[in-house]
Amino acid sequence: MNKVTIQELIDLANENLNELQLRDGYIHFYHHRAFQPISNFYREKSELFYCSELMDELRSHYQELFYFGSISRKTLCWRLRGLGIINEVYKTGGFAWKVFSIKKESLLSSYYKKILTEFLSSLGDIRRIGIYRSITERYFLFLTTHGHSTIGIVSPVVIRSFIVDISTSRPKTMDDVVTVLRKIHMYLREEGLLDIRFEPILFVPRARDKKVLPCFSPEELNLILKQVNTETPAGKRDNAIIQLGISTGLRAGDITNLKLTDVDWINNEIYLIQGKTKQPLSLPLEERTGNAIIDYILNGRPKSESSYIFLRSLAPYHKFQDGVAISCVFRKYLKSAGISHTVGDGKTFHGLRRTLGTEMVVQGIPITTVSQVLGHHSPEAAKQYISLDTNGLKQCALSFGTIGEVRV
Repeated sequence: MNKVTIQELIDLANENLNELQLRDGYIHFYHHRAFQPISNFYREKSELFYCSELMDELRSHYQELFYFGSISRKTLCWRLRGLGIINEVYKTGGFAWKVFSIKKESLLSSYYKKILTEFLSSLGDIRRIGIYRSITERYFLFLTTHGHSTIGIVSPVVIRSFIVDISTSRPKTMDDVVTVLRKIHMYLREEGLLDIRFEPILFVPRARDKKVLPCFSPEELNLILKQVNTETPAGKRDNAIIQLGISTGLRAGDITNLKLTDVDWINNEIYLIQGKTKQPLSLPLEERTGNAIIDYILNGRPKSESSYIFLRSLAPYHKFQDGVAISCVFRKYLKSAGISHTVGDGKTFHGLRRTLGTEMVVQGIPITTVSQVLGHHSPEAAKQYISLDTNGLKQCALSFGTIGEVRV
């Protein structure tokens, strides 16, 4: 395509959405949350025709609005979807369905993208490359939104400001943040891009915070399960997911990637390769949980050729993108149950895993067995979830026989 109006592209994008047989309400969301802001922006600029420079300007505008709190992350995600779809429609005349997200849609300028790519390449084949990418992107975004369009004008004060800023949202991963900042600034020094004395800030020993994170009580778990309407397809799916979390302690990401072939119905067991450790794991499938999964597969799961058990409830019927989607589903029921949640209080889907581990220790199950059930490399790894303080554990003690039995 050459010269085409922005409205023509929006109309073409809507046609593509209709061809995917999405629900009318979902298409309505796309039009008003993703495309309408683009149309409004072009109108303000008195521009009728698509312009890549204007699209880049709008992306930067969205970026600033989100960073300074003027729009939510959800709103930003919708608007980035709109930009991605319109750009693809302009270039190809249509678009292939995909999940647009902040992870995939980088907010960085081409200048910082280049540095990021070269920095990650310099690290070689390391296991936690995703952590390095995430934190470095966050750092470069911070620099951009605070007026540092190039790396050469960054000072130690700016590094300190970033650490303070990110600590409010990632208090548990500050060791990772500092490690990545060390690596990136050593790389910048070696490449002659920036040579400042960052050592006094990034090599200061940090005291580690150690505390016992709370877990769920039996009453809270039953209250959460009561919020699930198991008469609907989505409710059957969500009930099976939550029951899995309660009875097996599986991570959200592993439940996301669970396949139909991972369940041995004859022996009532689940076999999988863990996403985090890449190690095989075999777990017994408790009867109530197995029945919930069967109910979903037979009576709630959309007709699909997908090999994954749990699918989206709206077309196209793909599996969840990642464990974050399951965490969002769980958070919906947590809110519906009236259970308050703040950062660090343990009231998350991962809290189900901690609750299971805590209950097993209280019941006298050896820590080595607990580690095996939770899929850890060693018993030491289980201690980040479970305190061996008997008095503290008794406060979290559960009777799993009562979980999920009382329904409304």
